[in-house]
Amino acid sequence: MRAAWLLLLCAASAQAAQPLPQAEAAVWLQKMADASRRMTYEGVFVMRQGDTMQTLSISNRPAGQGNDSRLVALDGNLREVRCSQTGAVTLVTDGSQVRTEKRLNSRHFPDLLPANPAALTNWYEVRLGEMARVAGLDCRNVEIQPKDAFRWGYILCAEKDSGLPLKAVLVNAGNQPLMQYAFAEIKLATQGYAMKPPSWPVPRPMLLPVLPEPARQLESEQVVARNLPPGYTRIAAVKRQLPNMRSEVEHWVFSDGLTHISLFLSPSDKPVDTVKGESPRGMVHLMRRQVGDFQATVLGDAPWPAVETIAMGLEPR
Repeated sequence: MRAAWLLLLCAASAQAAQPLPQAEAAVWLQKMADASRRMTYEGVFVMRQGDTMQTLSISNRPAGQGNDSRLVALDGNLREVRCSQTGAVTLVTDGSQVRTEKRLNSRHFPDLLPANPAALTNWYEVRLGEMARVAGLDCRNVEIQPKDAFRWGYILCAEKDSGLPLKAVLVNAGNQPLMQYAFAEIKLATQGYAMKPPSWPVPRPMLLPVLPEPARQLESEQVVARNLPPGYTRIAAVKRQLPNMRSEVEHWVFSDGLTHISLFLSPSDKPVDTVKGESPRGMVHLMRRQVGDFQATVLGDAPWPAVETIAMGLEPR
């Protein structure tokens, strides 16, 4: 009897580790995506990358068809991110000034999934893991595993009732953690907690806001991306003036909905040597090369094959 019971347990564990059918996987992904946008919550989470840790507070409140969220760094440099239906901005205190930066991407933990994540099931498998406990709440581990070498995976712990991700771990092909987010404390409106109106901090009068040059849509393109990794599309392309750059730089963003890779194009009046690099822990990959009259720099929190494919597929128009 004991042997039979152990066999049943092993069979159940093996069954639980099997990928979900695409339709069922899409339901789980949609539930987590909706919870991160449509729920009212506030809390404190810790972000860890290698030996670096940062603590941030977050509040999220649905607003019409979108949501208003606010993140504030509680240690290190004073930094704040505000996201709304009109976009996202980052406020950075720099000495006696507040610098405002327009962000191309308004996504942040726990809002890591696209609004319509069903297409991710073409490139990722979804598996249900064990129950866990984060910030005093029960949650289910949901493994999002890539089907190829062009993307990394995530392990999300979805709150058992709402589906809100309480923890997220970005993992490489060897299932080693590259970046981790986890709530230390969180309060959900669904728990009967009465949320107070947000108290947005107002810079002190002596601080002078500094607005960067606004990003402009590209008028014409002199470089084309002939080859992209499966599932990736270009989701943004703007031109802006960056600090310490003599001329404007084009910034393109490619994504499969979960992984994002940037391309920076700047005019070059001399030959550019091809450079390949990665961060010490292998999270950020970079490739720089000459494309026509431009220096092209491709980088992202993505596997090397994805960065290389985009960089080598660039051609002058």
